[in-house]
Amino acid sequence: MKKPATPLPKLPKPSALFATLLLITFTIDGLVHFFLPFMVPDSRKYLQSVSDSFLLATLSAPFIWWLIVRPLRKLAVTEFARTKAALGYIKDAVITFDERGGIESLNPAAERMFGCISHEMIGQDITCIIPEMEVGSSGTAFDANLRTASETIGRRKDGTCFHLNISVSKPHLGEQWTFLAIIHDITDRKRYEEQLEYQDNHDRLTTLPNRNLLTDRIHQALLIARRNRQEVALFVIDLDNFKIINDSLGHDAGDVLLKIAAERLSGCVRSGDTVARQGGDEFVVIITDQAVSDNAAHIAAKLREAIATPLRISEHELVVTCSIGISISPRDGEDVHTLLRNADVAMFRAKEQGRNAFQFYTGEMNARSLARMTMEKHLRRALEHEELLVYYQPKVNLRSGRISGMEALVRWQNPEMGMVLPSSFIPLAEETCLIEPIGEWVLRTACAQNKAWQDAGLPPLTMAVNLSPRQFRQNDIAGLFCRILQETGLDPCYLELEITESMVMHDVDRVMSILNELKGIGMYLTMDDFGTGYSSLSYLKRFPFDKLKIDQSFVHDITSDPDNAAIAKTVIAMAHSLHLRVIAEGVETQEQLNYLRHLGCDEMQGYYFSRAIPAAEFGELLREGRRLQPAPENGCGAEKTLLVVDDEKDVTASLERLFLLEGYRVLTAESAADGFDQLANNRISVVLSDLRMPVMNGNEFLSRVKGLYPDTVRIILSGYADLNSVTDAINQGAIYKFLNKPWDDDVILKTVAEAFKHHDELKGKD
Repeated sequence: MKKPATPLPKLPKPSALFATLLLITFTIDGLVHFFLPFMVPDSRKYLQSVSDSFLLATLSAPFIWWLIVRPLRKLAVTEFARTKAALGYIKDAVITFDERGGIESLNPAAERMFGCISHEMIGQDITCIIPEMEVGSSGTAFDANLRTASETIGRRKDGTCFHLNISVSKPHLGEQWTFLAIIHDITDRKRYEEQLEYQDNHDRLTTLPNRNLLTDRIHQALLIARRNRQEVALFVIDLDNFKIINDSLGHDAGDVLLKIAAERLSGCVRSGDTVARQGGDEFVVIITDQAVSDNAAHIAAKLREAIATPLRISEHELVVTCSIGISISPRDGEDVHTLLRNADVAMFRAKEQGRNAFQFYTGEMNARSLARMTMEKHLRRALEHEELLVYYQPKVNLRSGRISGMEALVRWQNPEMGMVLPSSFIPLAEETCLIEPIGEWVLRTACAQNKAWQDAGLPPLTMAVNLSPRQFRQNDIAGLFCRILQETGLDPCYLELEITESMVMHDVDRVMSILNELKGIGMYLTMDDFGTGYSSLSYLKRFPFDKLKIDQSFVHDITSDPDNAAIAKTVIAMAHSLHLRVIAEGVETQEQLNYLRHLGCDEMQGYYFSRAIPAAEFGELLREGRRLQPAPENGCGAEKTLLVVDDEKDVTASLERLFLLEGYRVLTAESAADGFDQLANNRISVVLSDLRMPVMNGNEFLSRVKGLYPDTVRIILSGYADLNSVTDAINQGAIYKFLNKPWDDDVILKTVAEAFKHHDELKGKD
């Protein structure tokens, strides 16, 4: 048992100091008078001098105390008080203890931190409040590792523990060593660090482990499996048609669905297994067991059934299915990346097969590998067996509506696999170098066919042929074109080469040389899929292209997506400034056609006019003289056209009758999608839209209309006012006015009249 440390001595009182000084003086005087006769034979004559000296010392003692001792004591008391006050103001705890660990003093902060009173702790062992502190038992100092700042655990009087940071120094005071510990409570910092670590490793919505923690869990599972000779199964689970639910019911409903899915998946596995959310609507389950491969199908079926249980969200009863991909270690991979990738591939295969299913990676990969080998074998024989066909898709001039050219597109009719689309075999042909003989055959066939049509008396048109990256890189590509043109007798001015944007951005100097050589033959050059690559305008200006083809990805939503519309508008304006013609591919609707005409696009190509068809049918198309309908007239009368958009038919009917009586041309639409179609097909000045509509509300609809048709004046009419969103829309200029339902006829007529007047002012009219 340790000996308690002795408290530091207190300074004596002034009266005690004076009494002590007198006592010492009288004691010395008495001893001198007693021993002096024995030491000096004739001491009588010295006794009087000694007595006088002691008397003088006695009389001077008060002055010595007052002039010397008292100031020194006062200075010591002042310094002691100042030190004690300073320790009281220090926010961190300060504790002094001896080399055996006995506590000598605590400041007020230490008392508050550990919940104890100073006099209770004096003499106690330091380990009673800092248990992990190691102190020597034979007078040696404690472990040197704690002399520097370190984190450890403190224990309060009530027994609760907390995190602290302790820094210990060892000042030498007199003959003893004293240790000085400065302690900082880091409980809040530790709690914040734990929160950050949790947020960094867990999904906020479902509280499941996220991608970061998932990677670590898989790594740990693989290590344990190797040590215990177990298998690890990864189940990648993707909710089917989640985007449709999210778009139709809203993001809040989508979040609820994700939470329910997380709870159901967690309930299907053991406590030691892991369920994680990888992102979006994709989850991952990790199962470790001796023979998990034997039970994987049963586990996948259990997970699928749990997800498919009917549920109710916002008064909507839903049945959600899922697609599951399974990979098993070690047979499908022995590292995190490989297992995740293979399970992901298997999951996509399950989706391809109709969703609501699960697929194992191994069998799927073997099947796909076999299918690829089979396709490659047949493709190598396709040319010699005359299985390849060339179809032709017309290009149409948007000003005249007449066919201005055609594009040659290869098809593959295989006896075993049927009609194989280019997207399936062209990448394989490119990879296996078969694209070169196939491309040469397509070029020769297309040139010969174009020449045959001209010889038959049909109007001469330009034939466009795609050039693949491998063909573009082959030696003497210009010589190949010269030979084929000479063999077929086609004039070079009736041949057009389509080259993708990505092909010309590598080795620009060489590309420039090849393009100039091809241009020198007399052919037309078109940059295909423009907007999907990273071409520089400075390079585009240098390349000898004649046309730009807008990629179909920008055309698809051009009437409803302001971003795609802005890209198309910019491309068209830029191309015209460089004296290039513009053709848009993938045009499938009248609305897309009208909007492209509105933007000034020169040509179109797509299903709206015709699919790619065989040569015989295309010849008939030319003989018939088929053409597009001319663009609708946009006369002055169209300036007074009003579009009313509301999902309630009674509302649109009432408003239509009201505005027709005032002489307006009124168009109606029951949804935002119908409204975009009306805007694309007609020249509209004012748009009156309901606020609450399915799929897309009025605010979003009118915001998009502003981007697509900035000249229109836009009005909201609704019985439900989301003031924040409406205010934002008004501030952003998307909405001109907001009107309430039920409306006052006079008010709404006046507002619409003012809107048309505002439109005329914007157009600079009187």
